[in-house]
Amino acid sequence: MGSVWRRLAAAWRVRVDQRITKAGLAFSLAVLLTGAAAFLSANNLIFLITSALLATLLVSGLVNRLSLAGLEVEFHPPEHLFAREQATAKLVVRNEKSWMPSFATRLQSIHSDGLVQPLFFTMIPGGHALTEYAPVRFNKRGRFRDNSLEFTSRFPFGFAERRARVTLHADVLVYPALEPQPYAQDFLARVEGEIQARRAGSGDDFYLLRPYVASDAARRIDWRSSARHGELHVRENAQEDAINVHVVVDLFVAEAGMAWLERALETAAWLCARLEETGVDYSLRTQERTLQVPRDGDLYSALRYLAVAEPTPFGEKDGLDRVMPPEGEGYVIVLTPDPKRAPAGAGIVVGS
Repeated sequence: MGSVWRRLAAAWRVRVDQRITKAGLAFSLAVLLTGAAAFLSANNLIFLITSALLATLLVSGLVNRLSLAGLEVEFHPPEHLFAREQATAKLVVRNEKSWMPSFATRLQSIHSDGLVQPLFFTMIPGGHALTEYAPVRFNKRGRFRDNSLEFTSRFPFGFAERRARVTLHADVLVYPALEPQPYAQDFLARVEGEIQARRAGSGDDFYLLRPYVASDAARRIDWRSSARHGELHVRENAQEDAINVHVVVDLFVAEAGMAWLERALETAAWLCARLEETGVDYSLRTQERTLQVPRDGDLYSALRYLAVAEPTPFGEKDGLDRVMPPEGEGYVIVLTPDPKRAPAGAGIVVGS
């Protein structure tokens, strides 16, 4: 019997979209008691009091409904948004009613993703728009569509809390969280050490002459060219072969599950971000796609792909051999739940 009552109550809440508050229950009980007293005593004064109480209850519901009517929201997320990282979004709240303001209105997220805390508007004038900047947070990566917000209000007397859901047809893309793992930090330390060693011993072949800037060392000034041009010039030599780093993510997770894949994608995103800061050419490789930076895009191209990457079912594309770079071409780190799936000579292999 209890479960049946709970289902009926849930259905009623969804249909009516309001919740009676404690003040509303107390007021309703007062109306019932006053009405009962009026019928039992046949006193006209008590009938008038009962009528006034009923009218107050009806007016409260009508004003509450009108207060939430005609409200719209525009949601403008930040350009770059990372999972589990708080950012600031722009919200424009419009009151389409030209003749009636909305009072004591609260805007909040229905789900755990979205607004960190509700926004409270004392008054939204009729025919006006209010702009607010609010903190937002999404718990996981991915593409979020139709993320819903809702308006709530207890105006004017607080007898009921009415809710009006607003569906945002904004496409919010959330990148994986940039949280490093110890093995990723060790791998990057090796790469950065190699970079420093190569930069310290740059090649001797002439590359170009360019104007001197304040950050250039004095020993790099080409005095003969500077005298000929009447201004300081710096001689640049060609560097040795560039360092390439390849981040390979195995999308065939099998028994490892989505939890492992999420960690692997976050690690790949962190590595790409750090390699971008270091100035190293790198590639992101999966069974579905190979993206080389900067040839095929930039860091955010890689992050956009990692944000929507999904596991690959077992089939023709489950192997890693065809996505591996040529042997000896830079550093390779393979993120796979099963190290046996990594080809020979894969470099650093990270299993589950």
